[in-house]
Amino acid sequence: MRPLAGQIVVTGGAGGIGAACVKAIRAAGGTPVSLDQVENPDCRSLIVDVSDEAEISAAMADIREVSGLICVAGTNAHGRLEDLAWEDWRRVMAVNVRGMMLAMKHAQVSDGGGIVLTASVAAHIGCDGYTAYHTSKGAVLGLMRATSGEFAPRGIRVNAVSPGWVDTAFTDRGLAALPDGAAVRARAAEAHILGRIAQPAEIAQAMIFLLSDSARFITGTELVVDGGFLRKR
Repeated sequence: MRPLAGQIVVTGGAGGIGAACVKAIRAAGGTPVSLDQVENPDCRSLIVDVSDEAEISAAMADIREVSGLICVAGTNAHGRLEDLAWEDWRRVMAVNVRGMMLAMKHAQVSDGGGIVLTASVAAHIGCDGYTAYHTSKGAVLGLMRATSGEFAPRGIRVNAVSPGWVDTAFTDRGLAALPDGAAVRARAAEAHILGRIAQPAEIAQAMIFLLSDSARFITGTELVVDGGFLRKR
């Protein structure tokens, strides 16, 4: 795999998978730039609400031309549909779907560059109590498929990575909201054929691959990186 080059923007680059992407980009020869609501001290960081078009537009104008974009920023809301507050639903869609759309819209990705969106195995299954999250990740796959054709004339490839469970603070916060979070974590590990959940760096490596020249004939597709989670179901 050839080294990466140029600036690569990572939304949600201050933690979890996003922070792992920042490290992987630098290790591969690229220059990472984080867009998040908190700073990542390991790279240039712009404090941005990804769901705010004015903020995203200004940040991308400041960064200027980039060779790649990785959209990781996301949020969740626990609640069955009949109990889910509209504001919680709206926020999940604003960050997980609108945030990715705005980043793609305003990022000045150079011709021949790449874009990777973070979807999830949640796009393929149903889980009671997480209607908003599952819906948003299905929308991310639709966004990826639709825009891959729009960006293709410029040689820009658009793909998505769908992780299984990942050992991040995002996961920890979700489990903390459950009365049996520790038991759910144990069952989650067992739900993967490989018998464990992923480390953020393992997901980041898949994203770096999709940005690299090794994936230059891959676009409009989803790379499932789930340790056999969907297979086991």
